[in-house]
Amino acid sequence: MQQNFITLIQLAQRLQNTSDPLDYDNIELPFKLVETGLKIWENLYSPQVLGGLAKADPETLDAWAIALSQTLQTQLSLLNTWLPHFSSLPVPPTLQQKIQQNYQYLGEISKQKSQLLESASTLLSQSEQLKREGEELETLKRRQRELNQIEIELQNTNLDELREDIQRRSQLLEPQYQELETLKQQQAELQQQQTRLDEEIERLRSHSSRQEAATANKATELITLTQTAKERLGESLTTVLEDLSQQQQDYQHTQQQLQKAIADFNRYQEETEAIRRHLNTHYQSDRQLSQVLPVDRQKIDSIISSIQQQLSELDHQLAIAQQQQAESQKKVILDFSK
Repeated sequence: MQQNFITLIQLAQRLQNTSDPLDYDNIELPFKLVETGLKIWENLYSPQVLGGLAKADPETLDAWAIALSQTLQTQLSLLNTWLPHFSSLPVPPTLQQKIQQNYQYLGEISKQKSQLLESASTLLSQSEQLKREGEELETLKRRQRELNQIEIELQNTNLDELREDIQRRSQLLEPQYQELETLKQQQAELQQQQTRLDEEIERLRSHSSRQEAATANKATELITLTQTAKERLGESLTTVLEDLSQQQQDYQHTQQQLQKAIADFNRYQEETEAIRRHLNTHYQSDRQLSQVLPVDRQKIDSIISSIQQQLSELDHQLAIAQQQQAESQKKVILDFSK
């Protein structure tokens, strides 16, 4: 059946797009369109399907029959407008006769369908009437059974005793009923209190939410300000670190020079100390010799005195240098690498 739908759509599109529907190649398109529609009828309304509708849904079957009758009547009306002109048209007599026979056959089918629809309508009306009467009968029977049951209960019931029992039970139940009404009233009051508490809680939550939102906004502003200050401080700190790095490099260079100077001074001190010891030894030896040898005593004393002064000056300079070295070793060395 899917193929029939595709063919139907294709034929409709061809008929819509053709520039001359009365052309020899196109004039049969509307009839093929109807023929394809009839094939879809055949697939949709098979005898099995119609039989199932008759059992499961008679009203839908009636609607199908009415639509079929109206379609047949439309076809007959259209044929009635064409048939009078066949005699004046150059249509072969055999073809005219065949069309006339099919027209008559279609009219008979339409007439039969109309009669069936009239009968079906009458039957449907009778069926609905019987259905309504049957429902009314069931209602009356149910009411009759209820009345019979009531009558039996009345025959088996002492009305005076029943009234006394009802009065006695009413007196017993009255306090409980009053208590129930009181509890209902308390429940209603509690419900109202709960509603008010819920509204107050919701109000406090809303207020808390607004406060939290305000706090969050302030925190965001603070973070933004902190970030801005951090960025500005970062720029200044970068400059300071660059200066400190340069100072560190200068200090390390100066420290290297100082270490070299200290090493040179230590080496100079050792050499000077060796020279001093050598001069002192030489001075002691010359002094001893001057005492045992026949020399110019006055000149020798003058030379020895000059040597003593020079040695004293040398000792003084060495002492100053040692003090400066000791002080330089006590200086605190700063480490900027941390």
